[in-house]
Amino acid sequence: METRWATVDGVTLELPDECTVSELRDALYKPDDAVLVAVTGDLVSVVHDETRPLSELVAGCADTYYFRRPNEPERNDILAAPELEDALAESDDDRADSETTFQRPGIDH
Repeated sequence: METRWATVDGVTLELPDECTVSELRDALYKPDDAVLVAVTGDLVSVVHDETRPLSELVAGCADTYYFRRPNEPERNDILAAPELEDALAESDDDRADSETTFQRPGIDH
């Protein structure tokens, strides 16, 4: 299994390519209600499928990840994006999609 470097909630660490959201959450002692948000260049992904390896998702290409909890203060523009709130609301509807991806806020195309 290969590993790569990524930043998770401001801490740079080695991240196995085949790890899942659930495994990452457990390894970092994050609460069960924390949702993984991945930043890949000009895209942001909210991961809904916690058992699928990140390497199978757009989120697996990210170099920056955040765990976001409901009702927590907004730490940056990405976590404050209205698209993120929409993606989190959709995840509550038992979506079939494994992730929701949208363009990163503040990037002009």
